[in-house]
Amino acid sequence: MGIVWTAAALGCGLLAGSSEVKSHKLTFISPRKMADSLHEVIAADREAYARLIVQRLDAEEHRLTTTEDWRAAHGLPVPAQMLREAGQSIQMRGAEFSYTLRSLWPINPSYGPQTEVEQTGLEAVARHPEENYYSEETLGGRSYFTAVYADLATLPCCAECHNRHPRSPRHDFQTNEVMGAIVVRVPLEF
Repeated sequence: MGIVWTAAALGCGLLAGSSEVKSHKLTFISPRKMADSLHEVIAADREAYARLIVQRLDAEEHRLTTTEDWRAAHGLPVPAQMLREAGQSIQMRGAEFSYTLRSLWPINPSYGPQTEVEQTGLEAVARHPEENYYSEETLGGRSYFTAVYADLATLPCCAECHNRHPRSPRHDFQTNEVMGAIVVRVPLEF
């Protein structure tokens, strides 16, 4: 099941200087393609925030040890907080899809896996970060296509922040290592 875009939904018009009507093919967008596309946008936004904001500020104030210290010093969220805030915001706006950040080693236990699919997906991408994990699940009586994408410590400051945090269950993260996963859910029924 997927989303079908029609010429009417996209807007159909006349070609400039011609009396011919533009024709549009009906396009089927698979749930996997939709989830992959959403993930690309989410990951790019997160990476840009980490590189353009967090890395610059972290270089200035390297002695901070916790997320709370960093946020208090700079008044800005760390990348994980930014992703979670955006994910919650999109839900409050009524989006049919959702996304979140989960980890097998969360600093806050509520960010650990919440479903069997999340647990299996997190374990799969931890073993093979280059392979995304895809499954279907039913939550609240509704069917979803669930995609799990490895979330890597792309910058040294990401790994260092987790390693320094006193509540972190792991203190040996390395740059470019899997720290968790971005979980994207696309409904299979509307």
